Amino acid sequence: MEPGVSRSATFAIDAGTLFTPRYKISPARIIVNGKSIVGFGRADLVPIPTGAEQIDATSLIVTPGFIEPHIHGCGGVDVMEGTHDVLNVVSRIVARHGTTSFLATTVSSPPSELTATLERLGALMSRDFDGAQLLGIHLEGPFINRETRGTHKASNIMAPDPKLLQSWAIASQSSIRLLTMAPELDATHETAATASKYGICVAMGHSNATWDEASAAAERGVRYAVHTFNAMRSFAHRDPGIVGAVLSDDRVFAEIIADGIHVHPATVRLLARSKGPDRVLLVTDAISATDMPDGEYVLGSDRVQVANGVCRDRDGRLAGSTLTQEIALRNYVEWTGCSLQEALLALTENPATALRLHDKGVIRPGADADLTMMDSNFHVMKTFVAGKLVFQR
Repeated sequence: MEPGVSRSATFAIDAGTLFTPRYKISPARIIVNGKSIVGFGRADLVPIPTGAEQIDATSLIVTPGFIEPHIHGCGGVDVMEGTHDVLNVVSRIVARHGTTSFLATTVSSPPSELTATLERLGALMSRDFDGAQLLGIHLEGPFINRETRGTHKASNIMAPDPKLLQSWAIASQSSIRLLTMAPELDATHETAATASKYGICVAMGHSNATWDEASAAAERGVRYAVHTFNAMRSFAHRDPGIVGAVLSDDRVFAEIIADGIHVHPATVRLLARSKGPDRVLLVTDAISATDMPDGEYVLGSDRVQVANGVCRDRDGRLAGSTLTQEIALRNYVEWTGCSLQEALLALTENPATALRLHDKGVIRPGADADLTMMDSNFHVMKTFVAGKLVFQR
């Protein structure tokens, strides 16, 4: 079976091992009808519907498709360009690495430029793509702290503004799903209320917040942290700050960039032990250089130099990554010693729960037929999006 080749409306996948991800079944069978999963279970207990096509994955591990909340680009393109061709490149490439849905992530920019980008991205929500599905937009900035802005330009940083956020939500056709905001800034409470009105999940990030400020934000419902440790007030034993609040609050979901560059493997292990399997999100923060050779690439309107896969801006600061979720999974299992089943939560069910995505990140009747198939070394071999084979190695 080749990607894009038509098949019967109903098909059965025989899997060597299936992770739902909460449960492990081996051997297993999944029944797909159209775009949805209609049944699954032990292979000997799930009958194959009459006339259904059969797909042999008995040598593979089958999981829910990976969900990526934080990606700026790959394959030489940047999502800020906001065209269908650009997003389709991202869609195809991330699908090769097991990702079946993603949030197009912006960078801090002048308001007029950001408005135009959000209009273009919002208009793409109804379009079809060759690979992974565009779920919406992650607005990373400009409501962040200048002291912890990372590679975001200081001139583009702004105070939180609920009216401006409302205008952006409207411009995007209500496609913004995630907003990164520094919780210590003025007007964050009012801006978060506007975000809630438009169904936007608020995350703390690019922040110099103290323990008290970050904890107060969590009490108000901010239960998501963007690239934990990076662009955050540093942890100290007498001044735990935002990092201490994120690690110790069991309600907060914590992104981590498990590339060994943004965060040391031992720190990844510390986060895994602090947060447990239910609150970790494996993200990439990938930029246009991902799946490309070293050289000069773009992140928004800025130039980024990439050497040995490490992305840095002209001032030497880290500027995103060239990581994929497939590699993040392998790194996380190796560095933390956790089981594959636990690690898979960080790519599937956890981001779906954090972003309030229904019918994604799980294998159950009624869920979207977004499926990732890997070999025993966690190399992605096949990817299905909404019941369609979009990648096959």
